[in-house]
Amino acid sequence: MTDSSLTLTVPEAAASTDIIQFKLVLGSRSEEGLEEYITRHQLVQPTVFRSFQQISWLHEKLTQAFPELVVPPLPEPPSLQRMDDQDYVERKRLQVLRFFEKLISRSVFADYDDFVHFLSNDMTPTEVGQVNRGVLSFLRFNRVMRSNTDRGFKSYKATEPVEGNDQDTFHRHQIYILMLESYFGTIAESLGQLIQTREGLADVLVTMGDVVIETTQSKYRLGEGDSEAQRKVQRGLDHKMQLFGLLMDELGFIFTRQGIEENMKFGDVMIEYKNSMDGLKTAFNVRTQKLMDYVESAKHRNKKRDKADKLKLRLGLNTPEVQATIAEEEEATQELQSSKQAFDLCQTKVKDEIQLFETQKQHDITRAIHDYVHLSLRYERSKLASLEKAVEEIRQFHPKPISLAHTLLPDDMNNDDESCSTTASSSTLEQQQHRKRRRRRGSRRKKHGPQAISSSASLPTSTPRKSKSQTALQTKTSDCESDQEERDNNNSKNNNNISSNNTRRHHSSSTAQSSSVRVSPFIRYESQSRVHISASYDERLGGAAGWLNSSSD
Repeated sequence: MTDSSLTLTVPEAAASTDIIQFKLVLGSRSEEGLEEYITRHQLVQPTVFRSFQQISWLHEKLTQAFPELVVPPLPEPPSLQRMDDQDYVERKRLQVLRFFEKLISRSVFADYDDFVHFLSNDMTPTEVGQVNRGVLSFLRFNRVMRSNTDRGFKSYKATEPVEGNDQDTFHRHQIYILMLESYFGTIAESLGQLIQTREGLADVLVTMGDVVIETTQSKYRLGEGDSEAQRKVQRGLDHKMQLFGLLMDELGFIFTRQGIEENMKFGDVMIEYKNSMDGLKTAFNVRTQKLMDYVESAKHRNKKRDKADKLKLRLGLNTPEVQATIAEEEEATQELQSSKQAFDLCQTKVKDEIQLFETQKQHDITRAIHDYVHLSLRYERSKLASLEKAVEEIRQFHPKPISLAHTLLPDDMNNDDESCSTTASSSTLEQQQHRKRRRRRGSRRKKHGPQAISSSASLPTSTPRKSKSQTALQTKTSDCESDQEERDNNNSKNNNNISSNNTRRHHSSSTAQSSSVRVSPFIRYESQSRVHISASYDERLGGAAGWLNSSSD
């Protein structure tokens, strides 16, 4: 029997060092239903506070009183090591809430004396369930023995035909229950593996975000050169990398929260229904026991009847011995009738439990899948919103580009107005800069040959600044698209650099001969001033005037 008018909610839960207290609020969908229930059972108030141990006491009482009914499974006891975890306490609150939702929906449980006592003020804190904390309880002997007897079906095949035994139907139900148990267990295990994999991905994203943000704290410059204009580009890169690192942290947090809520609202439901199979197995075993008693009574009655028939044929009906045997037969027949009634009643209850279980399962699993889908969609939208927000912020940040007017000399600008205007009209500024970098790398490879890549931690990041004539020629080469002009400019550039290269080689050789002291690659000497590579951008570029002045000479 079900009673859909009463409700028992668990709006709050609070944890201390060794216990969790749950707030239970008794309600009803109608004012009359709640008042009638309180008046009928003389409850003082509809709000009580109960610990998990007291809830365990109620579960034991109901299980002992209704062995042929499916009592909802009790959640796992709280772990003392996780009492300070708010998510864990909330998870236990939801588990207890689902437990009482199934209990209060059935009037046979709601009107039971122990349940009424549980909701009254007469309930004492000492009335707790069995706590297996003996000296050798860590070996879990009791749990293993109980699992061997209660978690399986009793196997029995009737050797005596009896009336009303629908054994084939119940055998199919047993196979169905075992399949459901495996099904729910597999879903819960697969979800746990998915959440574990996603948490691993979240850890990787968080680590990546930390590494990316650490790169922006480095004191070594990225990119080419030490010019003032490149500082804006570097700051823009740092800003974008910081946004990317924060995005990785946020995605990692979202992945972790998603796994926690999926366990609360879907994974626990699968585990609860997997454990519900134990209640069904208990009900089936009670029916099997009733069937065994019924068959034994039928055998006993048949023996008494055969004995009476033989004595009737040999001695007749009027002898005292035959009369006593007939009385024993009638007594065995009455016992058989009583066993049959008990078996029929138990079998009917088990059929009702199966039907009720199917109805509840369909409702709860549908709601759990619905919640899981909405939960997944909500978190996917959150991830997409975070990605779109980060991309939009990165796109909105554009440092001021380097103007061509600052890289060309006035004379060169007057001479090359015609060619530069043609180039600017045919391509964008980004394409010009891309071609300039590519051609600059090509000219370096032609001039110096292939170079080994050096770490920024071992070499200075500054490069010598070229002369004004070299800068004008290089800019002119990057901005003009004529292949003939490129070859002519490269030839003239190479011719102009011969004397300067010879001078540099002569100067470097003389310096090497005159100095026998090894200079650390982390220290830069410019115009008799010492500038360390670990200095900040402003110290090396803005504050170190000697560096900039010497490089511009």
